[in-house]
Amino acid sequence: MISSCIKDVDTLIFEINKVISKKRDIKKAITYQLLKGDFRLPGYTKKWNAKPLSELLVYEQPTRYLVKSKEYSNVNQVPVLTAGKTFILGYTSEVNGIYDNFPVILFDDFTTATQYVNFPFKVKSSAMKLLKGKNSSVNLRFIYEVMQLIEFGLTEHKRYWISEFQHIQVLIPDENEQADIMEIILDIESEISAYEAQLSKIVMLRQGMLQGLLKGRTRLI
Repeated sequence: MISSCIKDVDTLIFEINKVISKKRDIKKAITYQLLKGDFRLPGYTKKWNAKPLSELLVYEQPTRYLVKSKEYSNVNQVPVLTAGKTFILGYTSEVNGIYDNFPVILFDDFTTATQYVNFPFKVKSSAMKLLKGKNSSVNLRFIYEVMQLIEFGLTEHKRYWISEFQHIQVLIPDENEQADIMEIILDIESEISAYEAQLSKIVMLRQGMLQGLLKGRTRLI
């Protein structure tokens, strides 16, 4: 009975994981077609313009936002970020030098890794750029998503934003089309997040159920 109950929950977890995987694949395909202009939304026919990233983004050095102490704790409130896959390195108790002009793109100057951030933070390393839209016609999230499609080969250990990366040209629609494209992409992301939240709850339920059953706190009827 115990194994049968756990098996039913495992089956549900498996099915939700399949749905999440499928929706991620759909998001990837739709995002690529929309950001490349291969599929145009109804009502938009104006030609996209090719522009270097330097005409779309301005950068700020992160010096004033560097964390001083590496003593992190989960009881603290302010995350310390990196542009790499780790993203959140920990949480600091420091209250000064917090970046709050979000959203912003974190750009690792040596690896070209990026993160889109929409909350206050501090950073660990000065080896990055903080990128913002140059004017109100630039949808920063749209530019971030476009940057994920850039194929860029690292040739040597150096800072890349000023020397090379900012000169890369990307195709950009007008601000209205940018906003409508991002609305579709973010709607899909929200749907995926909802399934992920559901999955997290079921996994926690399974853990509690397993502990209760094995320790005899929960009895099967």
